[in-house]
Amino acid sequence: MKKGIITAILAAMLITGCSSGGQTNEAGSEGSSGNAGNEVIELNFWRPQAGEAEDNVYVKRIEEFNKAYEGKIKMKMEVITRGNSFAYEDKINAAVASNTLPDVIAMDGPNIANYAASDIIIPLDEHFTEEDMNDFVPSIVQQGTFKEKFYAPGLNESSVVLFYNKKIMDQYGITPPDKMEDAWTWEEWYDVMKTTAKDGVFGTNMINDKGEWMTYAFEQLWISGGTDLVNDEGTKADGFVNSEQGIEAAAFLQKLANEKLFNIDPKPTEFEEGKAATKLGGPWNIPGFKNYPDLEWGITYFPKKAGGALTAPSGSWAVGVSADSEHPKEAAEAVKWLTNKDSSTELAKAISMPASRKSAFESMAEYNELPLRIIKEQVTTVSNARPVTPAYPVLTQKFAEALIDIMVGADVKKSLDNVADIYDEEFKRNFAE
Repeated sequence: MKKGIITAILAAMLITGCSSGGQTNEAGSEGSSGNAGNEVIELNFWRPQAGEAEDNVYVKRIEEFNKAYEGKIKMKMEVITRGNSFAYEDKINAAVASNTLPDVIAMDGPNIANYAASDIIIPLDEHFTEEDMNDFVPSIVQQGTFKEKFYAPGLNESSVVLFYNKKIMDQYGITPPDKMEDAWTWEEWYDVMKTTAKDGVFGTNMINDKGEWMTYAFEQLWISGGTDLVNDEGTKADGFVNSEQGIEAAAFLQKLANEKLFNIDPKPTEFEEGKAATKLGGPWNIPGFKNYPDLEWGITYFPKKAGGALTAPSGSWAVGVSADSEHPKEAAEAVKWLTNKDSSTELAKAISMPASRKSAFESMAEYNELPLRIIKEQVTTVSNARPVTPAYPVLTQKFAEALIDIMVGADVKKSLDNVADIYDEEFKRNFAE
């Protein structure tokens, strides 16, 4: 696979992105040096800017890396403005074209397969021990592995849970489950929505945006039903996204929309203001809850299909070594440092997101009790990454469009068949070997 393929693909990507903004931070000195004699090897690391707390963690950890490797390796971090545009991806595209990628590169989880297939990043299997791999939560390994090679560990993890309004639940005598074996089925969740959707309150709030969120959240209905959007190899969507199980999952979402149990164009704070009894959301929502003192909230598990597997979304930003690096061994050391237990712990605490390593949870006692225990249980046991395929950008765009069409009344099978047709053609044209 030639690197040139990546340019056209990334230009159209729909990326969730947990980072945005802009500035340049340096931890280390400018430039890059060779490895002659005892000369210090200098590494460049690119990542998109995030919030201040997250940026500060990286600055601190890189300063500590440079101190630990003083006289041997020095890492410089460039934090790139992203905002609501594709500035970060555009910068990567330009660097791919000119063979000037940095040594270490951050990437959104669903993009790893695309980067690997396009020879932008290199495998890191030899640099991570079996103990390391077992310490990463399973979804991190799943997300970072392409064609049985491990390319990029996650910097942190994510999840989607079902938040609920305690006052509304108490009003109707509903007790949400707090044990995995009791997780609500789709129909049980439907019954809760039907019961609570009255007097200006929706049964649930479940659309954050109409782009990447649609794949991130709702792919799990396919997985719980025993299938996925594409096959395990990522080469084919026909018979998967449009399978009987897939049609059933999409029909369930259409049923909720038809009965107006959720608002397809919700106000961002609908749940916080008591206008929705439940909400599909993630840890990123929790810090904002404090701005609504009347809100009493709890967490229960992502609903599953009756008789199907309990599952939950996962995936966030990862970091890898670029194929342009002249110092892949040292760059791999930097990747290991940025994703070790200490980095995972500090980042998770700073941004109120679950950690990418099991060992990091040892120093975060808050995840041992409700409500955060639900998040930890999902992340460490049942979470699934989005499809690992180099054609993911096309898949997520077309799948999101299809779900929105289905929610407003489009034919379920025809809509999903269209996703399968477009994806399979895209994969055959650009990625078939």
